[in-house]
Amino acid sequence: MKLDTEFIQLPLRFDTARLQAELAQFAESEWRPHPQGYPGNWAIPLVAAQGDPGSDAVKGPMQPTPLLDRAPYMRQVLASFGCVLGRTRLMRLDSQAETTAHVDTNYYWLGRVRIHVPIVTFPEVAFHCGRQQLHMAAGECWLFDTWRLHNVVNPTPKVRTHLVCDTAGSPAFWEMVRSAHRPFAGVAGPAPRDVPWQPGARPDLVTERVNFPVVMWPDEQERLAAWLLAELARCGPVATVQQVRSDLRGFLDSWRSLWNAHRDDPQAWPRYRELAELLAQRLKAYGQLTMPNTVSVEEALVQAFVRPALSPELARLPTAAESPAHPVDVPPLPASTAPAAPSPARADEPRIERPLIIVSAPRSGSTLLFETLERSPDLRSIGGESHHVIEGFPVLGPEAHGWDSNRLTQDDASPRIRQLLPRAFLEQLRDARGAPPQGPVRLLEKTPKNALRIPMLKAVFPDALFIYLYREPRGALSSIIEAWRSGRFTTYADLPGWTRKAWSLLLVPGWRELNDAPLEEIALQQWASANRTILDDLAALPSGDWCAVDYDRFLRSPAREVQRLCAFAGVRAPAVGVSLPLSKTTVTAPSADKWKKNAEAIERVLPRTAEVARRAQALMPPPPGDAIDPLPTERAAPAASGAETPADTASKESPLKSVYTSNLYELLDRNRFSLLVTTYQAGKLVIVRPRDGALNTHFKLLPKPMGLDVAGNRMAVGARSALHWYRNVPALATRLDPPKLHDACFVPSGVHVTGDIDIHEMAFDRDGELWVVNTKFCCLCTLDAAHSFTPRWRPPFISALAPEDRCHLNGIGLRDGRVRYVSMLAQTDRAGAWREHKADGGTIMDVTTDAVVATGLSMPHSPRWYRDRLWILESGKGSLAWVDGHGRVHTVATLPGFTRGLDFVGPLAFIGLSQVRETAVFSGIPITERMGERNCGVWVVNIETGQQLGFIRFEGAVQEIFAVKALPGAHCPEILEVHDKMAESCYVLPDDALAQVARRTTG
Repeated sequence: MKLDTEFIQLPLRFDTARLQAELAQFAESEWRPHPQGYPGNWAIPLVAAQGDPGSDAVKGPMQPTPLLDRAPYMRQVLASFGCVLGRTRLMRLDSQAETTAHVDTNYYWLGRVRIHVPIVTFPEVAFHCGRQQLHMAAGECWLFDTWRLHNVVNPTPKVRTHLVCDTAGSPAFWEMVRSAHRPFAGVAGPAPRDVPWQPGARPDLVTERVNFPVVMWPDEQERLAAWLLAELARCGPVATVQQVRSDLRGFLDSWRSLWNAHRDDPQAWPRYRELAELLAQRLKAYGQLTMPNTVSVEEALVQAFVRPALSPELARLPTAAESPAHPVDVPPLPASTAPAAPSPARADEPRIERPLIIVSAPRSGSTLLFETLERSPDLRSIGGESHHVIEGFPVLGPEAHGWDSNRLTQDDASPRIRQLLPRAFLEQLRDARGAPPQGPVRLLEKTPKNALRIPMLKAVFPDALFIYLYREPRGALSSIIEAWRSGRFTTYADLPGWTRKAWSLLLVPGWRELNDAPLEEIALQQWASANRTILDDLAALPSGDWCAVDYDRFLRSPAREVQRLCAFAGVRAPAVGVSLPLSKTTVTAPSADKWKKNAEAIERVLPRTAEVARRAQALMPPPPGDAIDPLPTERAAPAASGAETPADTASKESPLKSVYTSNLYELLDRNRFSLLVTTYQAGKLVIVRPRDGALNTHFKLLPKPMGLDVAGNRMAVGARSALHWYRNVPALATRLDPPKLHDACFVPSGVHVTGDIDIHEMAFDRDGELWVVNTKFCCLCTLDAAHSFTPRWRPPFISALAPEDRCHLNGIGLRDGRVRYVSMLAQTDRAGAWREHKADGGTIMDVTTDAVVATGLSMPHSPRWYRDRLWILESGKGSLAWVDGHGRVHTVATLPGFTRGLDFVGPLAFIGLSQVRETAVFSGIPITERMGERNCGVWVVNIETGQQLGFIRFEGAVQEIFAVKALPGAHCPEILEVHDKMAESCYVLPDDALAQVARRTTG
């Protein structure tokens, strides 16, 4: 909502300690990620559409979720606002995170103000709105102008959490706002009054029943048009404003004419939709014109008039008996807009083709599978489960069938439903940027209720494909039992005839007979009924319209199974590692024997699952017989594990944390090697090593470490203005604490000051000479005692030696022990000119011939000759690739981050990933088109198959990786710093000198 100033502080003050105590009770698994995937942004819904804690929708009746019942003081806080409540959430911002700067243009927020109550925050957290910024202190109450560009920045190593409520207000509320404190308007306002915790008090909350119109009233459109045109007139050219006004006038007049004849009669809905779509087409002409708040005119008007103009899913459709006996006679549209006859679908007209629908029993892992497949660039979803879309049509809800169950058949797919249900899905679909679909889209859909709806869905979407996800009964039954106990999965709060607590999960036939049954009987009925119905319904479909997947096999080999499922669906497979993150509906962390918590109850009903289990298992594809995984098999639990960070090197201000797949520990431990990683942004050299049954990440301080190489007992690390030398002294490793653990100890042996030459990669050749990529001077150089550096080669197009970084030379590769290849970001001879070509100007050159090996690359790094191939990282695409003899690039794997830093062990590539951030370096490259590419760490890829097999991901202060080096034979190395006492007492002498020391000692 547009306010008269950026920030307004309401005169209310809340009990921070009580709020924090209630916040602490929520489990990590109850936090939902941002619906657009913004990293570091999480929420817990307290008031949501239809009271569904899994819904991010802003359409439909808002009701308290079961989660609010656990926060009685938060309920009292909400009641103190004295107004009708809309969507309300706890909103968390992770350490070192921010919200993306944006304007709230959605129709819902045009008429609602957003209230913020900080619960956990810190003085460094800044809220930006327009040109102003401030810190909202814990326990305070703030509004801000959502019509201005705004965001929040949390630069601290801690998590920030607010209680956030959207509301249209009330007379008393707006009276309080009028006199409130306005820090940037010079209005002091009254002193805040305390709202204390009242034990036992449970005030009633008034929540929104209506927030979007089924058909928008013409008077509301007129009001919105006048306001938006006034906003546009503040900055737009007069002629353009007049043209926009004219286009809106034609739309408003046509809409009012139709409204006066039919109001919200469903027979007129197609004509309303035609008017809205025609306006959307006309508004495309204003895509380059912006409002004063930087929002495009097209987006502002589409949000105000097109998207909210018609919401049929909110209407109660008439039953057949209620339908009018004769069709309503809809008057023709004005001649300028009415088509003479039905026209063929336009190429850009949004429509759903070949939707992919996951069907499964409840708690069978469908959310995890959905969240994994959703990352395919060819699939679109509504962001979660479709309860509000399908059951938004009352004829599709269980009440229309006497509350028998969620079962729907082809008889429920009336002509009207076949027309309106796809449109309802289309209205909810958004791409990764939040934009509506254009042209044909592949819908990805799932909710366990669809287990009983296959015939209806197939009738509505005749070209639909189905994925049947099966989970063995022990794990599924236990998870269903835990879901009922948690209270998080309520589907029908007031189920008629159900005398127990609210009904959870799927409503199955025969549920009334379960009123007095133990939980395991309910779980059995839900599991068996869902799986049996799926099996029967799929048997009636052509075999090419469905495929099956076993949940346990999906966990063991996610990449392989996702590849198979995407091949069946005809879509591109997303990048998938050896393990998967927890799904947003996880109740407790997975483990292979978690079901044993309910073993006694499950064993009582397990024999009755045998027949259904046998039928389901017969559909599962046989396991691949020739697949050999070079990594140990991942354990069934898909959770990443925490890694140790030594207290003596971890900064309290900038925590250094990591998570990793368990098989990465097993790989390093079994094969007796470790990894060295440099992160120049955090100023750390990282040792990744197996230790005490876990993967240990040991951080060493260095100023801006980048290039790194090891040869024999020598190690070199390039840092700011200097190169640091180390020597491995194995005898010293035996003296380290704890004893008999370390097998290598690198001791500082010298520093060569080069000056600021922006050292990038480096490599020891077969003669032991170190070659350094001197990025600032665009050359390869070596070092000697007499000079800062000695230039040895520079690209032929670089006309002079100058500290100007003209082409961003960055990588070096050996072949047969000799320097052979280099990578650069562009063939340019002007300071910084490479930045203009970084998206596609990257080049690999052969330094022995000055020939271009490959060009047209996106920010290439790390050329490596390995197994008779030239490997590169095309960082701008986040990929690992190899280059053939004709300069063609063959991509082997695409990873979720900016790839830089590469080494090999056997068939495995160890690849550094850096976060993609909103900076000039990362702008304009292909990887920025992908969402969620904010990973930092080391990923493991099988170069023979392209499969991602594991990773270690850094969190907190570490955001960028430069070099990755494997240390075969060094299972648990240590690196001493120059002032370490053991380094000060360590002496490396020639053999003859050592012999003299021995004689003196023993003589």
